[in-house]
Amino acid sequence: MRKYIWTYGLVSFLAFAVLMTVLARSIDFENRYAHVLYAQDEIISAQVSEDEQWRIRCDGKLPDKLATSLILFEDQYFKYHFGINPISIIKAMRDNCSAGKIVRGGSTITMQLARIHEGNRPRTYKQKCKEILLAIAIECRYSKKEILKLYAQHAPFGGNTVGYCAAAYRYYGKSAEDLSWMEAASLSVLPNSPSKIYPGKQQQALLRKRNFLLQKLLNNNYIDSISYRLSILESLPTRSHNFNAIAPHLLQRLKKSKPNNYNYASTIDPSLQFFTNETLNEYSDNYALTSGVNNACAIILRKDGSVAAYTSNVNCNNDCASDVDILMSPRSPGSTLKPFLYGLAIDQGMITPRSLLEDIPTFYNGYTPRNYDKKFRGIIPADKALTTSLNIPAVNLLQSYGTHPFLADLQKMELSSIDKNADHYGLSIILGGCEVTPVELARAYMNMSRVSRGEDAIDLSYLLDDATKSLDDYPMSQGGAYLTLDILKGVSRPENENGWQFLVNQIEISWKTGTSFGFRDAWSVGCSGDYTVLVWVGNADGEGRQGLTGMRKAAPILFDIFRLLPNSKPISIPSQELKVKYLCKQSGYIPTASCTQVEGQLLPSTVHQIPVCQYHKMVTLDTSENYQIYQHCEDQVITKSLFVLDPIINNYYKKNTGLSHEMPKYKDGCGGQDELLRIVYPTQSAEILLPIDVDNRKQALIGKALSSPGIDSIYWFVDHELKSITHTNHEVKLDLDSGNHTLTLVGSNGSEITHNFDIIN
Repeated sequence: MRKYIWTYGLVSFLAFAVLMTVLARSIDFENRYAHVLYAQDEIISAQVSEDEQWRIRCDGKLPDKLATSLILFEDQYFKYHFGINPISIIKAMRDNCSAGKIVRGGSTITMQLARIHEGNRPRTYKQKCKEILLAIAIECRYSKKEILKLYAQHAPFGGNTVGYCAAAYRYYGKSAEDLSWMEAASLSVLPNSPSKIYPGKQQQALLRKRNFLLQKLLNNNYIDSISYRLSILESLPTRSHNFNAIAPHLLQRLKKSKPNNYNYASTIDPSLQFFTNETLNEYSDNYALTSGVNNACAIILRKDGSVAAYTSNVNCNNDCASDVDILMSPRSPGSTLKPFLYGLAIDQGMITPRSLLEDIPTFYNGYTPRNYDKKFRGIIPADKALTTSLNIPAVNLLQSYGTHPFLADLQKMELSSIDKNADHYGLSIILGGCEVTPVELARAYMNMSRVSRGEDAIDLSYLLDDATKSLDDYPMSQGGAYLTLDILKGVSRPENENGWQFLVNQIEISWKTGTSFGFRDAWSVGCSGDYTVLVWVGNADGEGRQGLTGMRKAAPILFDIFRLLPNSKPISIPSQELKVKYLCKQSGYIPTASCTQVEGQLLPSTVHQIPVCQYHKMVTLDTSENYQIYQHCEDQVITKSLFVLDPIINNYYKKNTGLSHEMPKYKDGCGGQDELLRIVYPTQSAEILLPIDVDNRKQALIGKALSSPGIDSIYWFVDHELKSITHTNHEVKLDLDSGNHTLTLVGSNGSEITHNFDIIN
């Protein structure tokens, strides 16, 4: 009989052990957490869990004040029992039988955790028995500290607030580690009846429970009498507070990239993020009312690659697509890629910062670039061409550099949105005929600033635990990057585009604006010694607006943001990476014997070959120096070095500046053949009726001209707009509407002729 009892007992024990093991392995607590973005231990954005609960995953250990308060209020013998407290259960059964209903649970913290695991099912004796078994299984699987942490993490704290971390932020606006004894006591009494008593509901009952727990803390010597008296005088929170939402787009981006993470510790500066949001919203409200421009974004990068502020859109109504993460949306960059081309060209020795670049009408297989003001300057130094963002010099420079090499260099800079081949983009890529995301463009400028300081180009880091990785094979040298940024310190525009650069007092910034075709995108990006700031303004749906330019709309925001930042030390001249090269003072190229003035310019030390000056020529003049002559035409002649522009270049240079650098004319009897330019058709003041073809379309007018052999090319302008360039056969098809028109021909020698005529119906 005794053997039978022992056998039965052993089998029962083993069966119970197996049951506990199975139950322990089946325990899996709710893991649908809210996604939370932190910055300097402050929540700056949050999104509820899938079941719409504010259930924040709490990292680290349970704070001592909360642990003590929970145990003292819920389960004083928590550290001593094995999941159940028999005395409490017996008392509960006695009271429930006497009342004829369930009035007391007798649950331990472990049993309450088991009940949470079961989904808080209705209280029945059968359910209670199951919870008792689960509680024992939980005790088998977890330590006491782990059980208490799990309970505090998953216990309800009123409304849809679950867990102590969410409760601390929602009721007191602080992390659980920073709670006082009074605050910890207030939170610890909430899980006892969270649907009945919580801040904003049953305040008096909540006050009584809190004071009761404070008394117990005093009686057990956790607080002294002074702390107790001060604590009971403190008021309770009257409602739950919403979480901050100052970086919602960044949170969504991190959620997509790391969906299994719930807490994101970012590199964001909370105050800088807040004021950046406010700045953009203020400008955007004004732009929406006055210009029909609804959206804007900005990003601030530190020099170490960390993101200090990420404002991807503004707060506006639902009609303006405020939920779009514009910082990650591909947009046309306008002129903002020009500095990279100039820096690369300087590295290759194609130009120097003071090299003269042509700015005259240009055709490339039917593509005709135009400057923003539709003017031509004839010739202009490279640094000024960049700071004034002229299109024609940039396109000419890209033609010389090559679209394929330039595209390859942009891809090395991680401008990955530019993902098609060079033939697809063509020369228009330098004027914004491609797409980049604002984040990519900001990173590219930040890396140009880093490289100018002798540091590696790197990727961005949004989170504190993300290490930035280096970008291999960055295509621009330290010297080229420094010289490019040095040029961009002098960015300016005509007065009618507002001289915002003069408002940046005592802040040394290299900056550039950009405007896309059709006034769809307005950009402004700037680098100081420690920060890179990028601003984009426009409509998320791509709708253009007249006057939406980088200078007028984006630049004011850029400078207001820079005023929020601490002053930076200027980037030091990398003297070890630069060398002084003596160049022609007027042309910026290698001087010849004809160049009378030279000056030293800093260039990358890797540059060895630079084009030779083509502008200074030795010319034979008469004694008055007014006429050019053949050397043997007169006995007394003067040989002099002159700065001379080609006639077509000089023609536009003279119109723009009022100055002229043309070759002196030959003296009568000592020169060559005169050069002739003539319009054959249409004749002056002609009235022309154009025939209609079979499709009822007006046929083109055929313009004809003649020139002497000394004129290589003729530029055809109709109503002051360049239509074509001819070289040998000077005939052009002109599609014209009815009305008065002006035809102007400009020869390569600078000669010009104009005819006015009418197209009649």
